[in-house]
This record gives sequence, C-alpha cells and structure tokens, in this order.
Amino acid sequence: MARILIADDHRANREALAALLETAGHEVLSAPEGSKALELARSHRPELVITDVLMPIMDGYELTRRLKLEPQTAGISVIFYTAYFGGQDAKELAAALGVARVLVKPSDNAAILRAVGEVLSARPAAPADTRADLDREHLRLMVDQLLEKTGALEAQQQRIERMNRTLAMLSAINALIVRADERQALLEEACRIAVDKGGFRLAAVGLSDGSRRLELAARAGEGSPERELERLRLGTQAMIWNDAESGSFVALPLIVAEEPAGVLLLYARVRDFFDEEEMRLLHELAGDVSFALHHLEQKAQMDYLAYHDSLTDLPNRSLFTDRMTQALNAARREKRFAAAVFVDVERFRMVNETFGRKAGDDLLRTIGARLRAAAREQDTVARIGADHFAVAVAPFDRPGDTTHWMIERLEQAFTPPITIDGVELRVALKAGIGVFPADGESTESLCANAETALSKAKELNQPYLFYAPEMNARVAESLAMENRLRRALEEGRLALHYQPKIDVKTGAVAGLEALIRWIDPELGSVPPAKFVGLLEETGMILAAGRWALRQAATDIHHWESLGIAVPRIAVNVSAIQLRQKDFVDSVLEAISSAGEMRGARMPLIDLEITESVLMDDIEESTRKLQTLRRAGIEVSVDDFGTGYCSLSYLARLPVDTLKIDRSFVVRMGEAGYPRNIVAMIVSLAHTLGLKVIAEGVEETEQVHLLKELGCDQIQGYYVSAPVPASQIEGLLRPDAGRTLRHRIAAA
Repeated sequence: MARILIADDHRANREALAALLETAGHEVLSAPEGSKALELARSHRPELVITDVLMPIMDGYELTRRLKLEPQTAGISVIFYTAYFGGQDAKELAAALGVARVLVKPSDNAAILRAVGEVLSARPAAPADTRADLDREHLRLMVDQLLEKTGALEAQQQRIERMNRTLAMLSAINALIVRADERQALLEEACRIAVDKGGFRLAAVGLSDGSRRLELAARAGEGSPERELERLRLGTQAMIWNDAESGSFVALPLIVAEEPAGVLLLYARVRDFFDEEEMRLLHELAGDVSFALHHLEQKAQMDYLAYHDSLTDLPNRSLFTDRMTQALNAARREKRFAAAVFVDVERFRMVNETFGRKAGDDLLRTIGARLRAAAREQDTVARIGADHFAVAVAPFDRPGDTTHWMIERLEQAFTPPITIDGVELRVALKAGIGVFPADGESTESLCANAETALSKAKELNQPYLFYAPEMNARVAESLAMENRLRRALEEGRLALHYQPKIDVKTGAVAGLEALIRWIDPELGSVPPAKFVGLLEETGMILAAGRWALRQAATDIHHWESLGIAVPRIAVNVSAIQLRQKDFVDSVLEAISSAGEMRGARMPLIDLEITESVLMDDIEESTRKLQTLRRAGIEVSVDDFGTGYCSLSYLARLPVDTLKIDRSFVVRMGEAGYPRNIVAMIVSLAHTLGLKVIAEGVEETEQVHLLKELGCDQIQGYYVSAPVPASQIEGLLRPDAGRTLRHRIAAA
C-alpha cells in the first residue's frame, strides 16, 4: 500500500478519488492546488501524486516540473487526471515532464485503480527533455486548453440558459393549467407564455375541425402558422423541421382521451434548435396541455350535468331553483308577479312496467319537449324528479291571465297522444301553482307552496290547483303530528289492540287481528286514519312493523304461560315493509326474538297484506312469502276485491286466506250485484283451497247471509271492537264466549 497525494481544485473530485483509494488501502493526502501539493510532497514524500492540470496558482504541469527539479521529490511518480488534456501534444508534454500516465475525466474506478497499481509497481519516469523551449510549449498548451474549456463552458452556459427558458415556460404553463377554467383563454395564454418565457418566435395551437384537418385556435408572436396547419394532418407523432430557412419549428401532437385532437406549433429563431433534451421537455409540455384540454372538456360536461338532467337536457332542480330566484328578484325590482308551476305525470309507472324503461325514457323526453314548447321563451322548464317537472314563470303583469294562459297551453300541448313503440298514449298531468308574492316571497316558500298545491290537486283528482293558505296549515299540523308520533314510537307509547275472528259454524274464536293504537298524553286516542298513513309516509312503519310483530309474539307467549290456547294472530304488513330486501329476515327475527327470550317455540303469527301491495312486484312478493310460509307463517289477502288481482296471479300467490273488504259486506243486504260479488269471492276462494273472512260485520242479517254463502269466519263490531290484550284474555278462555256462540248459531 502507498501514500498518495491528490491535487485538484474541485473538492468533490478530491473526496471521490480519496474515498476510492482509501478503500483500496492507500494512505491519501489532498491539496486544493499545485503550490499546496508541492509543500505536502516535500514534507510527506508520497510515492504517487495524482493531479488535475488546470488549477489556480500552480497548474499540474508546473507542479510536476517542480517535483522533478528538486532532489527530495524527483522520485515521486505523477499521474495527470484531467478532462481537457487528452490530446497528443498534451500527452507529449506530460511525457517530457516525466508524467507516468494521463487519465481522462471521468474514468471508471477500475481503470483508476489499475493505472495507480501499474504506476506504483513501475520505476518513476524521469523527465525526457529539459530544453528551454519546454516552458514555451507549456504556455502555448495551457492557453489552447483554457480557450477550449472556455468555449465548452460557453456552450454549456447557452444550453443551460435555453433549458432554463424552456423549464420556466413549462412551469408557467403548468401554473396556468391549474387555474384555467376556459379552453380559449388557456390556449391563448399558453401561446403567449411560450413566446415571452420560452423565447420562441411564434407559438400556435391548431385543433381538429371534426375531420383530420386543423384550424387555428390560438397564436402569439411573429409570423403566421397557416401554411403549416394546411399541410399538417392529425397524428400522434411529433414532427421537427430543423433546417427551415428562418430557423426551425416543431409540431407536437395534442392527445385528448387517447385520440389526436390538435397540434402545438413552436417556432425557434435558430436552426437545429430542437435537440433530444429540448424535445423531452416539449413532449412533457404537450402532454400537460393535452391533459388540460381533456380536464376542461370533462369539467364542462360535469358542469352541464350538475345543472341539467341528462335524460331530457332540461335544467335540473338546482338550476331551476337558481332561475326561480332570478325571476323573483326581477319581479321584486319591477313590482310585477312571478309563478312556480309544479307538474306531475299521472300513471307514469304503468308505462315503465308495461313497455319497459326505454319507452319510459322516451316518454319523459317527449313530455319535456312539449312542456318547453308550451312555456314562454323567458320561462324555465326543469325536470326535478323521476316524473316531476317544474316551470319557473318569468315576471308578468296579470296573474290570472298569464297563469291560466299557461294552463291552457299545457292542456293543448298534451291533447295529442304520444306514440311510444307504435302505441298511442294519452298523457294526463296534474299541476300545482304558486304566485309571487301572495303565495310566497322567497324561492323556498313559493316552491313549497306550489308543491303543496300539486299534492292537493292529486288528492282531489283535479287537473290543477292554485295554492291556498289553509294548505300550509294542514302541512304544519302534519309535521307536528309526525313529531308526536316519532316520540310515541321511541318512548313505547304505541299499543296493540286485538279484534277476534269468529268461526261462523261453531261461534268459537278462530283468530285475532293485531291493530296498532296510539294514545297521546295531550291528544288522547288518535284515530288510526290519522297516523297509520303518516307512519308509511315517513318510513316509521318499518320500526313500527317490527315492534308490532315482536309485541304480538310476546302477548302470545304470555297467554300461553297462563294456560290459554291461543289462536293464530294476524299482523298487518305495509307495502314499504314488503319491498325491503331484508323483509323475510326482519319478520322471522322479530317473531323469534320474543320466543328466544322465554325459550319458547315460534308463535303462530300470520301476515295480512292488501291485494294491491302484493301485486306491486308479483315475482318478488311470491318469493318472499313462500319463504315465510315454509317457516309456518300464513298469509291473508286483506281488502280483497278492491284491487286488480287476476285469477292467474291469485292461484300463484302463496296465500291462505282472503278477507272480503267491508265495502262489500255493508252493501251485501242489497239484492243483485253486491251479494253476487261476495258469493263469487267465497266460491273462488274455496275452489283455490283458501279460507274466507268477512270484515266489517256489524249486523245479524249480515252474519246470516255470510253463513248462507259459506263464509268461514267473520270479524267486526258484531263480535267485538279492537280491545287491549288484557281484555282479550276473557274471550280466549274455554268457558268464555257462550253468549256469542248462541248469537252466531241463532243468526
């Protein structure tokens, strides 16, 4: 191993070379220039000096000459490690001074170590020539190499300045892309930045005109790009002209959504401007501009969809609200009137179910177009729901004339049938109208009142209604009732009452129907007609339905614990419950949970479902009910005869009992049609193996007729009103009901 001295004015070069040599086991000294290296050589006598050539104060040639002239250092070997002195004349001068080897920077580590090893193992080279003209040759060579280094540095500086301009342009355009929100502004500003910061003579963007031709979209700088745009065709490859008479230019493709959409043209003032490094940055620039164009295109589409209905291209609720607000502000300034008209399409669901969703979509598009044609140009027609539309009526002077004129226009627009899939459909609308300022001074209140009027029109089966203040009072009452009902459900203030079903042959209790009752601390007993519909409208029926099933099961287990034989108990199920995906699981869980708490068997629970609910989705209803029947739960069709259940569907449905609606029972005493309907239902049910229950029975004559017609069970006030569970116990005991059995037998 040897002591080696490194002389180099670049610290990084010294440290890298020292680390390499120390790793190889050598002792290393270092100096930042020749005079310092000479002092270290005199004091430490290294075996080898590795020196750069161009250094301040004393260069490598002078250092070598001094080392060879002094007896105590003449035997030190010297290696030149330099970037500029690799020419033949430089090597000859080095040899004349006794330099053992010339290495050109940068050399790989293996070559450096190999050269060091070879020099250390050889005898030190003696100077070949000490002629007086050596100094002159040294001086000439140093001047030449300094000029070469200066030229290289100038070229490098020019390249760095050019790349800095390109990077500044790229950075500025990227910053522009972040804040740009409009395509034309983006392209024009990008061209300006390319000229101002990138130093290009001309910058231009050409975009596709729908074919493969290009049209000028933006430009900045001197000259015109039209000739190039006429010659160019859309493509995915960049094209460079470095031999143009006035300089050079490049056409960079703009790719949007993986398709060529245009070109970015950049014109330089000099020839051979677009080298490999420049093109790498310009390709990145074109990619960024392409991304921006794609982003703005998507943003424009998203902005459109944020305020428009994608099916009809009409404004959606958000844009309608904005336009309605503008109309109210204008009416307020001009002291005029404005109006909100909410429109509902009648029986639209039947079109979807009968002809399919595509036909329904076509119908909605046609309805939207007719509404737009019926409205004035300054009015806004919007689609605000599945089959709901609205019109923001711009300011007008005479409320009666204008709004009635619009209603007439709507009626005229929908008088002609609409043809869907070759079938002519007659479309009927319901409309609710609110007029500013009488029916509301804000957009929110006016629209709410117009929707209230629409609901009232649907309720009264009127083609249209104007808002009336008393409607709001009813809405407020409904909200207060909803809050009370929600608290009652949460605090357990609902109760189950039971009404018995009697076997008309034996007079015995054949079953019970569980009915939800609500007694409010302030309102007292609230009629079911006032709160059952509210349960369904608010979705609280789901929680109430589960509670009713659990409570019925709990009551059954309680009565059985008293030794009472409990008949089957029916619990009503709403359409909302049946539509739930977890309907079957929720029913089984609610029923079984009450039994699990007591370790008892699953109670005998039946479900009563109205005929119309079953027919909403016949296939899904059948699947769910079959699963429940396998679990021992029977199903009754409630209010039979009031819906539209066909014989084929009835035969397929997994039901056990038909309940004749009370409207038929009440009129059954009349000869002819009403009595024949009941007879037909009884006969049909027995043919299908089903039991028949008549509800709403109140008179002895009705019992008599039902017995004659073969009805199986009766239910109604003739037997008992719905009563709390505690009062039912008396009817269920074996010794109870003797009087009732005599009444039934005598009827």
